[in-house]
Amino acid sequence: MNIFLMLKSRLRGIIQITKTGSAMFKKLVSNLAFSPALVGQLGFYAHRLKKEEATRRVGLIFTALALVVQSFAVFSPPEAANASSPNDFIYGGAYTIDAYLSNYDANTNNIRDLFNAVGISRSNIAAATKTQINSKDGFYSWGLNPHFSASQGEKSYTVAASGGGTRTFYMRPLRNWDGGSTLTTGSYYYAFRGVSTQGMEFWLMLNCGNLALKQMPPAHTCAESGKVGDYPNCTTPQCPAGQVGTYPNCQVSPVAKCESLKITKLLDNYQLQASASVAGSAKVTGYTYVVKKDGKEVKTIKQVSSALTDSATYSQSQQGTYEVSLTVETTLGPQTSPSCVKTFSIAPPAVCPVNPKLPATSPECQPCPGDSTLWIKDDKCAAKILETKSAKNITQGDVDATKTTAKAGDKVIYTLTIQNVGKTTTDVSITEQLADVLEYATVVDNGGGTFDETAKTLSWPKVAVDGGKSITRMFTVQLLETIPAMGQGVSDKTSYDCTMTNTFGNSVAIGVDCPVQKLVVEQTVNELPHTGPRENMIFAGVVLSIVAYFYARARQVKKEVRLIRRDLNAGTI
Repeated sequence: MNIFLMLKSRLRGIIQITKTGSAMFKKLVSNLAFSPALVGQLGFYAHRLKKEEATRRVGLIFTALALVVQSFAVFSPPEAANASSPNDFIYGGAYTIDAYLSNYDANTNNIRDLFNAVGISRSNIAAATKTQINSKDGFYSWGLNPHFSASQGEKSYTVAASGGGTRTFYMRPLRNWDGGSTLTTGSYYYAFRGVSTQGMEFWLMLNCGNLALKQMPPAHTCAESGKVGDYPNCTTPQCPAGQVGTYPNCQVSPVAKCESLKITKLLDNYQLQASASVAGSAKVTGYTYVVKKDGKEVKTIKQVSSALTDSATYSQSQQGTYEVSLTVETTLGPQTSPSCVKTFSIAPPAVCPVNPKLPATSPECQPCPGDSTLWIKDDKCAAKILETKSAKNITQGDVDATKTTAKAGDKVIYTLTIQNVGKTTTDVSITEQLADVLEYATVVDNGGGTFDETAKTLSWPKVAVDGGKSITRMFTVQLLETIPAMGQGVSDKTSYDCTMTNTFGNSVAIGVDCPVQKLVVEQTVNELPHTGPRENMIFAGVVLSIVAYFYARARQVKKEVRLIRRDLNAGTI
């Protein structure tokens, strides 16, 4: 900025000198024929032009040097000290499509696995074009780490990792990063815009490489990769039982099996329904039903059939318990199994005391462990975990930490509460993300938890929480003795924003008393005009052209004076 103020002042002086010199030259030449004595002044003017030419030559050199210095801002632009975040897909961002494709090919942070899951191909990225987006237009920004609560619109998305296991990404409204004046106007970001093969628009943000969408991505299924299971836990299909080989090239060996027997009560009798299975060259030749009561055979029904299903009717009205054994006659011999032996009782039907829709003998007829009057599968019996969080500034008198500004050296106690509002005991894992808090503080008491310095997390062992009960965990952090004056993040605007924010069920934000120089600098930077290096280069080019013009004009006038003096000495004037 100082370079161009100097150039502006220099240019103003050149213009003024040029106007004065031009008027003097015209006066001398026009009066020379009437007053030859003016030739002395013409010599003085020639001497002055020589000095002026030297001065303008120096001005031209300095202008060219200023232009060279300014060009460094174009080819090597400055980078903010806090330009990147662990939340970024690509650390430091990607400002060209080739740079982004390089990270895609390397599967940096599993971004290729994510794009495959949501239907974005390499060719879709290669065809993307640079544009600018505004956070108020309904974008969802994706990242590597959780940062906001579910009530603030944050969702998770898990994909299968190509190297094994899974990777979870997080999406949240891009407006969540706005603050101050941008709450109304939104924030502008440069991004590459592309369209997937299925027609879904997507954006790749330059300063962090993160994905931005305006819609939820389509659900991914194992079938897309030729596998089975619930995504992302996909497995390779195996040959069915009784077959050998590698799927789908399975070879069937002769097998015959009695699959099931089902007994259905009709109005005045019982229907016996049988099913069998065969593989290879095995065949069914018939079915035999043997009915017993108290261990004694009371009825035998034989039926000739080659079908895989069969049915028979048995009439009985005497109360008691009856056992029906099914034998499937096959070319491999008689076949039976435990699933082909069933019993039935003739008695008034008993119902489940906690669920009248079930018979008393149903395996699902079980009471809730926390309330014997409820069915075990009742919604009111299920375990429901409620997570809440609070913080107190004990240095300032145990006040609510969110309602006061934390100062250097203050100690803050966080209290995590896990409440099971259901009626069934469940195991709970407790993990606290402290990345934003540790920008201004350190953990001085982990409350029995384990602190991971790399992941910036504090976690406790899994614990069982009974229905209707709650547990708490507490830990203490102390603000640094010297509050950092680090500038606010570029890709993560909550980084070093003078607020310690973290989420456990609900978000807790604690204001920090940042150094006044940080606040003044950031406010001043926000108010400065954002011209950029391109506008400065254009201005410098204009100044260089003007200085070069006046230098060339001084040389031209000097030459004209020399010609006039020669003609005067020759007597032609």
